[in-house]
Amino acid sequence: MIFLIALLEAILFVFFFKNAIRKHPAVFYVLSVAVIGFIVCYTKLNLYEVLPEWTYLYIISVFYRGAFSTALFVIVMYIGALNPKGKIVRALMPIRGYLSIIACLITLAHSFAYGIYYIAAIFKTPDELDLRQILALILTVPLFLIMIVLMVTSFKAVRKKMKPRVWKNVQRLSYPWFAILYVYLMVLLIPSMLESLNPASGVEMLYQVNYVLSVLVYTVVFGVYLILRIRKYKKDQLRRRQNLQKSAIAV
Repeated sequence: MIFLIALLEAILFVFFFKNAIRKHPAVFYVLSVAVIGFIVCYTKLNLYEVLPEWTYLYIISVFYRGAFSTALFVIVMYIGALNPKGKIVRALMPIRGYLSIIACLITLAHSFAYGIYYIAAIFKTPDELDLRQILALILTVPLFLIMIVLMVTSFKAVRKKMKPRVWKNVQRLSYPWFAILYVYLMVLLIPSMLESLNPASGVEMLYQVNYVLSVLVYTVVFGVYLILRIRKYKKDQLRRRQNLQKSAIAV
């Protein structure tokens, strides 16, 4: 299952390079752009015909299909939903913005890989697009636009020029963005899962299990995040009320 592979790789990436990312984020931005360049070459030059099959399965596909960037976004969102006093959160919070930018840049590689085909299809053969593809393309628009806004405002140079309240409100767009991302994934995966489970489809059991696992894993990951985020919001609200009560008593 590609997302589990990508999530493991993303966790290892963050664990081993967190200090380097904090000290030299620009290096990782350049590397992310290099990933975009490689995917462009991979697509244009048909490198899948030359490179071994395992390179696509374990390395290239996680970038090509957007799984690695999604895994990074999951890590970024969980950092904001967990206890800020926790050891892991305190270690990763300083690089949260950097990870977000890296994830956005790598997502552009996925956008190119699929956009080059579907944008052409919209103008040349729109009648060949099914409902699932049309819905996915519609959802791609707000996903892409919000992602660009979040990426640009995550750069420190931009953040410093913005009022803190405005910047925080802009960053709150990450919550609807994350929700739309889940809907986007389900729009793509659930029809494929249902089709594969149809006895008449003739789809191998391995692929059936893969589709079912994909839907379940994404639902668990996004669902647990929602629970944690609501829990943290309630705790923050309670703490604010307690602080206001203490201030009122002091006065």
